[in-house]
Amino acid sequence: LRDSCKCPICVDPHSKQRNFRTSDIPNEIQPRNIEFDGKEIIVQWNNDIPGYDASHTSRYDINTLIVPVKSTTKLIAASRPRRTWDREWMNKSQFWISYDDYMNNEVQFATAMRNLCDTGLIFVKDIPDSREEVKKLATRMGPLRNTFYGPTWDVRSIPKATNVAYTNQFLGFHMDLMYMREPPGYQLLHCLENSCDGGESMFSDGFHAAKTIYKMGTDLFDVLTDVQLCYEYNHEGAIYHNRWPVIETTTMRHPTEFPPIRHVNYSPPFQGPIHSRHVGRNYHEFKKFRKALKIFSELLERGENTFELKLEPGQCVIFENRRVVHARRQFNTAVGQRWLAGAYVDEDCLWSRFRRSIRDYPEAW
Repeated sequence: LRDSCKCPICVDPHSKQRNFRTSDIPNEIQPRNIEFDGKEIIVQWNNDIPGYDASHTSRYDINTLIVPVKSTTKLIAASRPRRTWDREWMNKSQFWISYDDYMNNEVQFATAMRNLCDTGLIFVKDIPDSREEVKKLATRMGPLRNTFYGPTWDVRSIPKATNVAYTNQFLGFHMDLMYMREPPGYQLLHCLENSCDGGESMFSDGFHAAKTIYKMGTDLFDVLTDVQLCYEYNHEGAIYHNRWPVIETTTMRHPTEFPPIRHVNYSPPFQGPIHSRHVGRNYHEFKKFRKALKIFSELLERGENTFELKLEPGQCVIFENRRVVHARRQFNTAVGQRWLAGAYVDEDCLWSRFRRSIRDYPEAW
């Protein structure tokens, strides 16, 4: 209770930063006097923090003692999606917002953030024809994530590409930059031109696949949370390497209930060799892992789980990079062009935006 004091002595009213450390609170501290005036609980202390005299008074609105308990679930819900989906659901319920509402209408923008939080996939339409718009769309949510591709980047076919995304070839389901210690949380792809044959975008919900495989057998699910896959990027200008389990769960896990998922990590095009020291299991267990991974991949790729559309100029997709896998069909550059502008925003920035939306526009949530 003493640690929660937000009086002007304890918390600077301008910077909102604390002026004491938890370790400063004496173990022998006790309330000297407690009153309730109908709105606030008023507490004075014996054995207070050194430097605080007897006049120091802590005041607690009754709601401040209740809200942290009640809001924890709400804030967690805002930081993790709450609805899994398949093709049928997304065909019926895909969320679109106009560029004008996204940029200028706070309630509609909060509604878009709720849908992005819930499903990990939303769309913006009626975007002006400018390469700079992807930056505006991204920074509406949070600061740009800069990578070796730059703060924003282009997806178009180029000769001798160092990334299959920059070819016209089929690109299977994957997530971006899994070889980094902190892969981007969210990705934007703004369509500037898509006049060629093919090039349809495809999406599948990794959380839906994880929930399905859990129902098929917890042993299959568990091995995907235990064994880590290697991801790597090794070119002249950049070398990256990291390892992730296919499914990451939160640390708070009930032994008999479906565990909350933190992330899905899946990017076969950038997967490195599996070394025995990373598997950490005997051959029998490794066979179980390969079986589980095959089932997981098949679940992602099933037609009933795949949402597909061809982005048109003036449209942008925003999706959660460590939940929703994305793919692209092959396209013919002999007739027409395909040009998307891309950007990333980190996960922490979106969690902050979700929480702000809940606080400021609860009617949208």
